[in-house]
Amino acid sequence: MSYLDGTRITFSGRFFGDVSTVNNRATNYPPSSTPPTQLWNPGGGSTFDFLGCRVCGGEHLGGAPVAVDDPVRGLAVVGAADRPSAKLVDLDPDWQNSSEIWGLVVRLIDPTSGAEVLSGSFRVSGFRDITSRQIDGADVNGQPAGASFVSVLEDVAYGSAGAASPALAAIRAESSADRLSIVLNTFGFFRAHVGDSFATGSLTGCIGPWRAGEPAGFVAGRRIEAGVLSAEEDPPVVLGPTTAALDRPNSRLVVDLGNAYPIVDHAGTPATLARVSGSAETVDALEVGVLSGEDIAPGDVLSDADIVVIGTIDLTEAPGRAGVFSFPLTAAAASAAGERPLAVLARRPDLSRRVVCRETADGLYVRADEFVHRLDAHSAGVASVCAVRRGSPAAGVVVHLARSGAALQFPAQVETDARGFASIPLTAGDPGNPRGALALDGEVVRIAYSARLAANGSPDYLGSGLDSSLDLIVAHVRDPFEVPDEPDWVRDIHPILAQYARLYPVMREHIADLGDRDAVLSCRRAMVFALTRSITDPNYMPVSRDLSAQKLAAIVTWLEMGPTQRPAPSASDEPVDDPLGPDPHSAEAAAASRRILTRQAALRRGEPEG
Repeated sequence: MSYLDGTRITFSGRFFGDVSTVNNRATNYPPSSTPPTQLWNPGGGSTFDFLGCRVCGGEHLGGAPVAVDDPVRGLAVVGAADRPSAKLVDLDPDWQNSSEIWGLVVRLIDPTSGAEVLSGSFRVSGFRDITSRQIDGADVNGQPAGASFVSVLEDVAYGSAGAASPALAAIRAESSADRLSIVLNTFGFFRAHVGDSFATGSLTGCIGPWRAGEPAGFVAGRRIEAGVLSAEEDPPVVLGPTTAALDRPNSRLVVDLGNAYPIVDHAGTPATLARVSGSAETVDALEVGVLSGEDIAPGDVLSDADIVVIGTIDLTEAPGRAGVFSFPLTAAAASAAGERPLAVLARRPDLSRRVVCRETADGLYVRADEFVHRLDAHSAGVASVCAVRRGSPAAGVVVHLARSGAALQFPAQVETDARGFASIPLTAGDPGNPRGALALDGEVVRIAYSARLAANGSPDYLGSGLDSSLDLIVAHVRDPFEVPDEPDWVRDIHPILAQYARLYPVMREHIADLGDRDAVLSCRRAMVFALTRSITDPNYMPVSRDLSAQKLAAIVTWLEMGPTQRPAPSASDEPVDDPLGPDPHSAEAAAASRRILTRQAALRRGEPEG
């Protein structure tokens, strides 16, 4: 169960999320003489990066905290040293609920010497469990919600300095192959120009072992549903969905509240017990416990006979722990936790306890692993779901599937294997250009899934620990496009690139106007380089990753062939020696890169668009 089931290190700081916003409105896509609606960051470059993140603690397998003199403490958590920053990308304007991080490298370095202690490539992952966490001050930063990215670091390499850290040595020994697990909890994001905070937010995270057979995109543990801490606020104060892991060999229960506990400001200050109390109820403590049976529901008030209390959650400690709490178990508590529902409890002065939230029905937790897909017409893909019961792989679970959208075919149900996994074959048809009036390519298909069926025959999310509006498998199925032998600028290429020019003005302002043939020709080599990168490369173009392979091939073919007629150069034009234009490492490309970096630095300082 990844970073919850072994030695882990925790870190905190801030992040930079320079997302573009023009492409959030479907009405901005058709060609028009009317300027597009810009929203809050029209010049966004889609950058994701760490800002001032440091390792602040952690815990060894068995519950011992990472020692204060462990060299891992204080290491800086940074991105790549020798390539562009990662990118934060939405799937489509019709699905903005799973923004993904592409091309991220995570490194731990000594902030004094710069020596690299650990590095790994962050497997592409979309955020999950969007929760309204921030109680106060959202009018200042503009975004009260938080979300988490759970993923795997691949191709992990350890620097020689890491050998001095017992925590890193333990994580390395507990991991399978060259992979580690990681979670990034993001909150307190600034959509407003306030000081130097624009396009930045707060972040906590964990890095721990990854073991073969685990999902890559979520923790397959004990899922505890979201619940109401205080109904007297408007909106109510909520404890978001959480995941726990039962460590039987070491008799411990680990609970991840990193994206769940409520905060009172954008910096992530935890809500106090007084804040979650009210006139109808005083909360003396938040506790983790085991319920006596499946029939107990959130809101029920219990006596000692109905629960086994495991431990108390001190939210003041949450930031330094990245929200992860670990509790020792007595033999009786361990036995109870292995068989009955876990719960978060609000303890009252009379020692009665209200159930704030509880584990999923019958301890069953089914979730899609890689849940965001991009498919061209007449292509195939595979999605997967994983099922666990009380944290152990659940074989033979039938998962029911239902779609919204006609462009994708898949079975009505699948059954999990001995590992708890089931593959879902996806076959893309021809969407038929259903959004043609908006000039939007293809169709977004949503797949609902659950191990239970509702009375109307649809997948039933009740008691699943998931949100029926957010926890879906989503696929952008693109329209077919025939690649001409000799693509024409006016007929084939301009309609594609002009839309990107409209939606991403940062390109026109700092690189080239993609709707202008001569401007495109001036950076042909750089464009071919970007268009032919791996889709996981931060240099990949388009940054939005929403271009079909056929349209991509048409653009590359046109760029490599060149137009049949070229404008005659004026007397002031510089001679063009290379038919593909300037080399990407030339002075022109370097100047363009400097302009981008200068702009990003200005955004980090909170300076307005200019």
